[in-house]
Amino acid sequence: MNFHKHLQWAVFTTVLINAAAMFSPIINSGDAVTYATIANHIVLSHDWVKLVLDGHDWLDKPHLPFWITAFFFKLGGSGAPTYILPGFIFHLVGAYYTYRLARLLYNKQTAGLAVLIYVSIFNLMDASIEVKAETYLIGQIMPACYYWLRYDTKFRIKYLVLGALFTAMAVMTKGIFTLFTITSGMACLWIYQKQWSKFFSLKWLAALILSLLFVAPELIALHMQFNRHDGNAGLEQPVSSIRFFFWDSQFGRFFNTGPIQNHNGNPFYFVLVFLWAFLPWTIIFFAAIHAQVKSFGKSILPERAAFIFLSGAFLCTFLMFSATKFQFDYYIDIILPFAAILCAQYLNKSSISRTLFITQMSLICLLALIAIAMAIYVMNIELLAAAALILIWLMYYAYKTRAALPGFRILMYSVLAINLLYIFLTLLTAVTFMQYSVAYNAAKLFGRQSAVPIYVFQMPEVARELALYSEAPCYEIDNTEALIQAKGSYYLIARRGQEQQFHLDASRLKQIASMELVVHKTGTFNKLLRLAKGVWPLESIDFLKLSAP
Repeated sequence: MNFHKHLQWAVFTTVLINAAAMFSPIINSGDAVTYATIANHIVLSHDWVKLVLDGHDWLDKPHLPFWITAFFFKLGGSGAPTYILPGFIFHLVGAYYTYRLARLLYNKQTAGLAVLIYVSIFNLMDASIEVKAETYLIGQIMPACYYWLRYDTKFRIKYLVLGALFTAMAVMTKGIFTLFTITSGMACLWIYQKQWSKFFSLKWLAALILSLLFVAPELIALHMQFNRHDGNAGLEQPVSSIRFFFWDSQFGRFFNTGPIQNHNGNPFYFVLVFLWAFLPWTIIFFAAIHAQVKSFGKSILPERAAFIFLSGAFLCTFLMFSATKFQFDYYIDIILPFAAILCAQYLNKSSISRTLFITQMSLICLLALIAIAMAIYVMNIELLAAAALILIWLMYYAYKTRAALPGFRILMYSVLAINLLYIFLTLLTAVTFMQYSVAYNAAKLFGRQSAVPIYVFQMPEVARELALYSEAPCYEIDNTEALIQAKGSYYLIARRGQEQQFHLDASRLKQIASMELVVHKTGTFNKLLRLAKGVWPLESIDFLKLSAP
C-alpha cells in the first residue's frame, strides 16, 4: 500500500470538501456579517482609511482583514463566496507553513502528517469558512514563526524582511498580543538553551524595529480616522485610538481595565474547548505529549529543541487565554497548528499501542454516529441521505483497508470521520439558514439586481446582511421619519403588523410575501438543531412594496 499516495489523496479530498462550503450563498454568523458589512462600506465609499458600521466609526478591530476583504469585494462583488475566499487562502497559507515548519524541525514525513492533521482539525475547517480574525492569523503567525526560526539560526535579509512582514500583518489583524504567540516558542527555546544574550541582541532589536515599521499603515489609518477627529469609535467612553490599539484592546481586556470589560471568564474554559476543537486528534495529542515528555531525556538535541519550541508556543498562549476574562472558542485556533506538528511527530516516530488504537477507533465511530443521530433528529430526508451515503463510503474504505497497519487506519479513518461530520454540519447550516434567513429570502424575493431601495424596520443585522446580497440601497430604520421622507418606490421589511405604525397609503401598498423566519440566526448549537427540526420559535415577517405616487 502506497502510504504517501493515500496521504496526498486524504489532504486533497479534505481541502476540497472544506473549500466546497465556500460556495454557500449565505453568510452564517453575525460577526461575519458585521465584518463583511464594514469591508463593503470601504468599497462603496472608496474610503480605505475609515472603518464604519451603521454610520458610526468602529474601532474594535485593526484594519488589515477589512482591507483584504474589501479588495476581494472590489474584484468579485460582495457576497458569501468573495467574503470567505481570502480567509480560506490564509487558511491554506497556514497549512503550507505548518508543513515548512514541521519539515524544518523534523523531516519530510512528519511535515506531510502535520498538514493532514492541520487540514482535518474540526475547528480549523469550520473557521476557514466562518472567517474571523483567527483565520487570517494562522496564515500570518505560522510563516512568522518559520522565518524567525530561520533568522535565529542564520542571518539573511530575506528571513528578516519576511518575518517582520508576517509579524506586522498579524499585529494589524488582531493587535500586539499576537507577538506573544509568535515569540513565546523562541523565548522558551532560548531559556532552555541558556542563550540569554539573544534577548538583548542587536539582531533581534532590528527585527522588532522593522516589524513595528511595517505596522505603520495601521497606525496612520487609526490616527487619520480617530485622533484627528472627534469620534465615538463605537465605544461607551472616549479613548485614544493609538492607546486602544497598543493597550486597551489587548492588555485592557486582559486586566479588565479598558473600555471593554468582562467578568465571566473560567480558567478551565479552553481545556473544555480544546477537547472538541481539536477533533479528531484530541486523544492523539495527549498521547503525543505524554510520550514526548517521557522520552525527552533520551531524545537527540534537535528533537528536544523542536519539542520546547512547539510546546512553548502552544502552552504559553493557552495559559494566557485561560487567564483572561475574555474567552471565545475560536481564540484557540491560532495554536492548533503547533499541536498538529506535535501529533505528527508522535505518529511518525512511535508505534500505536492497542489501547490507543481501540480508543481512537471508538472516537471515530462516535463522530460518525453523531452525524447520523443529528440527521435522524432533524428528519431532513436530503441530509439523512447525504449522511448515509458518506457513511457507506467510509465503511467501504474501512473494509478495503482492513489489513493496513494500525497507524495508517487511525489516520485515514479519523480524516474520513471528521469529513463526514463536517459535510453534514455544513449542509445542515446552509440548508437551515437558506430556509429561515430573512436577508437571504428577501434577496430572492426582490432580486439581486433590483435598484429599488430597501428599508428594514428595527432589524439592523438583517439590513447589514441584505446589503451584501443585493445591489439595491439597504437602510435600517427604527422610526417612521425615513419612510415619510422617502421618494419613489421602495421595499419595506417589517415584523407582521408593524407596517400599521407607518400609516402608509393602502392604494400604493402591495404585500409581496409573508414568511415565518428567524431574525437572529446565530446562537447556540441547540438553536441550530431545533431550527433545522422546525421547532424553534419563528417570527412572522412581511415583505412589502410601496409604489411611487
